[in-house]
Amino acid sequence: MEDLLISKYVKLFELMSLESKIELLSKLTESMKKGFSKKAEPDKKELSRELFGAWADIDDDITELIYSSRTISKRDVNFD
Repeated sequence: MEDLLISKYVKLFELMSLESKIELLSKLTESMKKGFSKKAEPDKKELSRELFGAWADIDDDITELIYSSRTISKRDVNFD
């Protein structure tokens, strides 16, 4: 059903002048903007309470694991 509706609108859109198309796109954009609201800034204190202890179950030797999994390339990089 939506495909049929969209195809009909596309056909109407093709018949319009360039100025009318631009005006329609502008109005559609404004209409869509009204549907979105800006996200509120997160409460940093609440966020820190939620994240507190998130890494508590990680082993202390995690740094050794990270370092051992790294690879080193001896390839020369030339930016010229």
